[in-house]
Amino acid sequence: MQRKPVVRSLAITACFCLVACGPDNADFFSGVITAATEEPTPEPSGDGPPAAEPPPVMSETPPSFSETTNGEVPLDPPVPPPVMQPPAPPAPEGPRVISVSPENGARGVANDVSIVLTFDVPMDREQTQAAYQSEGVPSREVTFSWNDEGTQLTITPIAPLEYPEGSDPAAVQARQINFFLSTVAVDLEGQHLSAPAEFSFVLLRQINVTLPAQRDRDLTGSWRSNDTYGQGDCSRNQDTICVGDTGNSGDQYKGFMSFDVSALPGDMARLAAARLSFQITERAGNPFGGLGPLFLDHAAFEVIGSEAFQADPLASLGEIATSGAAGTVVEVDVAEALAQDIGARGLSQFRLAFEQTTDDDNNADTLISVWDTQSIDVSYLIP
Repeated sequence: MQRKPVVRSLAITACFCLVACGPDNADFFSGVITAATEEPTPEPSGDGPPAAEPPPVMSETPPSFSETTNGEVPLDPPVPPPVMQPPAPPAPEGPRVISVSPENGARGVANDVSIVLTFDVPMDREQTQAAYQSEGVPSREVTFSWNDEGTQLTITPIAPLEYPEGSDPAAVQARQINFFLSTVAVDLEGQHLSAPAEFSFVLLRQINVTLPAQRDRDLTGSWRSNDTYGQGDCSRNQDTICVGDTGNSGDQYKGFMSFDVSALPGDMARLAAARLSFQITERAGNPFGGLGPLFLDHAAFEVIGSEAFQADPLASLGEIATSGAAGTVVEVDVAEALAQDIGARGLSQFRLAFEQTTDDDNNADTLISVWDTQSIDVSYLIP
């Protein structure tokens, strides 16, 4: 008896088709595969003993997709979610400097400055002072003070800082002051600064110049109460100023000085100093004994003459000398007057007179000063 051939390749073909064609055709191909793989049952023969039951045929067809995944392509096994670790607690923050005066990088700072550091929490005062370092303002040259809360440290230089100075602004280099607190600084909770706190500022520059008296007889010289310039050493052709009286006629001399301030910058940060000086080069009689103290006025005039002689002063600077002989140098602070003139006028002008017009002793009592001894020494500050 011949057996019918068993179809074994249809299952593989159907499997590939199942994947390609999708789950909608799964039941159809499942039936086809099952039918194609069943072995036929042999018919009994009349000759001989009945044939033994054939062993069951194991199907080579894998289970259908409909039996394993309900028609869906199986996925990889699910990956368990990662175990989330609780976040680490934040590291404690140390104290911070929340403000500084002068501001970091400030320019044009005065030399009498105090450094003020403000913290966000109360600080250990001794440790924080020990953390201060500076080459320009070393700790041995300052004093330390704190507010009551311990959050503000004031560092005050014992002496004013030195300005860089010179006569030519273009040649005077700025001076930078650097200072910092190291991490030695600690608050009352024991927390240190996380990093050094560094700061700097730049001082003003000091410019020193000398203004000579104007060598012009209309601007620097004398005038008498008789409406004449003067005579002898006080005449117009001389290079002097005269102050006092003339003796027999009892005429009064007043002296005048003018200085060119047009070259001084009107936008200077501050006029630091201005001192007018002149030398008594000759003295006739005893002017201080007979006429009293010598006074100085801040004046304004176009030309030396009777109008300048009689005009009210811009301001009286008071008495500047009560004695003096030949060779004596008289000095007076004229910074306030000069500050008013800078930027407003081209000249700064002054008038000299004794307290008394004359002592009527029929003797000349006069101070004489030549031009080249008359000047104003000026110091001004710029960034």
